Amino acid sequence: MAITFSLSTKVDNKGLSEILIRYKSGIYSARAKSGIYSDPNWFDYVKGDNSKTPLKGKKVVTSLMQDMQTYHSEQKIKLLEINTLISDTLKDKSTDRTNSKWLLGCIDRYYQRGEYTPKEPEVSSFFQLVTHFVDTAHTRTADGRLLSKASILQYKSTQKNLKEFAKKLGRKDFKFSDIDLLFYEKFVEYLQSEVSVKEKGEPVIIKKAYAKNTVGKNIKILKSVLYYGQANGICYIPALAGKKLKTLWEDVDSVYLNETELQKLKNKDFSETPYLERVRDCFLLLAWTGCRFSDLSKITKTDIKDGFITFRQQKTNNKVTIPLHPVVVEILEKYSYNLPTEMSNQKINEYIKVACQMAGLDCVETITRTVGGKLVTETLEKHQLVSSHTGRRSFCTNMYKRGLPTLMIMSVSGHTTEKSFLKYIKVKQEEHAGLMAKKWAEMYKK
Repeated sequence: MAITFSLSTKVDNKGLSEILIRYKSGIYSARAKSGIYSDPNWFDYVKGDNSKTPLKGKKVVTSLMQDMQTYHSEQKIKLLEINTLISDTLKDKSTDRTNSKWLLGCIDRYYQRGEYTPKEPEVSSFFQLVTHFVDTAHTRTADGRLLSKASILQYKSTQKNLKEFAKKLGRKDFKFSDIDLLFYEKFVEYLQSEVSVKEKGEPVIIKKAYAKNTVGKNIKILKSVLYYGQANGICYIPALAGKKLKTLWEDVDSVYLNETELQKLKNKDFSETPYLERVRDCFLLLAWTGCRFSDLSKITKTDIKDGFITFRQQKTNNKVTIPLHPVVVEILEKYSYNLPTEMSNQKINEYIKVACQMAGLDCVETITRTVGGKLVTETLEKHQLVSSHTGRRSFCTNMYKRGLPTLMIMSVSGHTTEKSFLKYIKVKQEEHAGLMAKKWAEMYKK
């Protein structure tokens, strides 16, 4: 976020120009007139630089110059006060700061012209709070950055689930006193349940039973809504203080493609299905860089230099530098360094399964996870379990199996903690045993 000042190009008959205020944060930008005027020669001084004044170095100061200093000192104080007011307003995370109208409102409030009337959200019930939380999400920040579209979509998904949950209970809304441990338990039960309706006498599933981690994401967002309400003095939820609303989570089984499988996928001829060829190439870029798809889709030619890709990750804002693997170089040259990421992540996830199936990645994998509150074990062909994120997981696991130091891999993948990194390592027990045996052979060789 940044608040900057500039001078209008228009000059009045006194030789003064109005100072313009601009606020910028990410994609949002607003500009407004401040009502404060400055001589261009005094502008730096008014902005706060005391060293830049026309009086500096002058042995003789005329009364006119003294009057100019007095005038501009007053303007400097006004500008500082307006800047402070705007900065204080920005601390209110519920503030809608996406247009010039908001900025003008701050200036109106400073001059007390009466045009600015703060609008307090009418929040007196649970769903009014949820709606306010979701509708203002685009104005809030996390670690100084505006929330991503993906986060806001998750908020909306939880909002929809809460409304469907209320509908099943025959409720249109809830009092804040209703949000207790029993509410939490019933909502978890709803998320874990399959919901169906009868159409022409036959049951039709309208909601599948969610896996444990999906339930956990919904509960995490519910808690965020309630904590937001408490922080803004809208409600108080005793169950939050007692930490009774637990966020569910489990370490699920997931697959990776080893280097042999990646080579098999690379060698498959998809010339008759160009869209699958692009999907395959995109996946291989993920598998040999360790990128997330959200980062890969934003990398440009300017990020690639001297055999490395350097960029800031969208999710964490960490800066990473990735060496170009020979497979990556081959794909980049194939597309003239314009990455093949025209498709959405959803389409990539759908088509990569088809590409892997056609490449013969059909070994059987056993997956165990909690679905609908029950432990479920499924046996599936490997291609059915592959997604774009499998690429990043494959990179971390294959480099780990190659014996590269953990911190080295983490510096490239952008993981900040070993705990989060180790979740990506999908080496089976027998593979660990094999790696240890290999290390022993190196350690104790005669």
